[in-house]
Amino acid sequence: MRILFLGETYRADAKSWIRGIESNFDTKLETMELPKGTSRSVRMLAAIGFFWKIISTRFSQPFDLVLAERATSYGFFSLFVNAKRRIVAQQGISDVYPENGISGFYKSILQRKVYKHVDLIHAWGKVMTFAMLESGASPSKIMVLPKGIDLSNYQNPAKESLEPALIVTRSLFDLYRHVDIVEAVRILQPRNVHIKVYFVGQGPEKSTLESLIKTYKLEGKIILKGQIPNEELPALMNLCRYYVAVPTTEGVSSSLFEAMAAGCYPIVTDLPANQVFIKNGENGSLVEPCNPEQLADAIQYALTNDLKVNAALLQNRVFIEEHVDFDKNMKTISARYKSMLKTTNNS
Repeated sequence: MRILFLGETYRADAKSWIRGIESNFDTKLETMELPKGTSRSVRMLAAIGFFWKIISTRFSQPFDLVLAERATSYGFFSLFVNAKRRIVAQQGISDVYPENGISGFYKSILQRKVYKHVDLIHAWGKVMTFAMLESGASPSKIMVLPKGIDLSNYQNPAKESLEPALIVTRSLFDLYRHVDIVEAVRILQPRNVHIKVYFVGQGPEKSTLESLIKTYKLEGKIILKGQIPNEELPALMNLCRYYVAVPTTEGVSSSLFEAMAAGCYPIVTDLPANQVFIKNGENGSLVEPCNPEQLADAIQYALTNDLKVNAALLQNRVFIEEHVDFDKNMKTISARYKSMLKTTNNS
């Protein structure tokens, strides 16, 4: 059995997918990914070299299965791999981003071509399927199920006695709007509402955030933890009773699932992907994108409504155990993959 994974293997989502397939197929996956590069020219050269490696698979024993992240990049490369079956996972509401301009035009062509030729399109949530169908994907090719999270890592401890703290686990990129979270903390200061904030992750917004934190004199209140090993994340989440993520666009977020499992009250952007899992005022709070004032109000509400927060945390944990259990979901996903391979071998 030869299975190839095309994607960024350092990402937590990719690691989970790989681990789940290796466990259920009892085989070690081979991996290929684009080298990291800072300049456009370096990335272009890397892409050419990567494409040649893909083409060279034509001269070797075929892979039984190739798994690829993102239709408009690794999913497209998967079409050229010597493989019996191809599966691509969409990473956002749509993999066409940005949706406008030349980039949006050619990426929409790539996405349409990929969805026409691969054997299975994996949606981690139903909200992703609309872009798939608009791109011409056959409904019979779409599988909707999140990978899930390892519940043994998230114990949902009682946190009422802890210092109020919230955690942000999205990378430091502009689309995740960490600046709005900093602004919200600043807005809360004159209201005498104080909370500690942990930013986990790296990204190009780091220097901007450091400057803003210094300007607002929020050192000690907002802590940039940088990148930490994924296995250390649950311990940090155990120190936090609240979770914030306010991106301008969203797919199905494993970070949100982790927060719900870990007993962190979610405050997230009011986007279709989040509306599927969070009902405003019931099991979390939904806020407008790019609205620090509303975000500040939502944080203050959470800090002053312990009974509602406690009820929400219990509800969220039950939901995660029923629908987002890694072991259970990966067994189901792997069974679908195996049935595809069985069909191939019998044909």
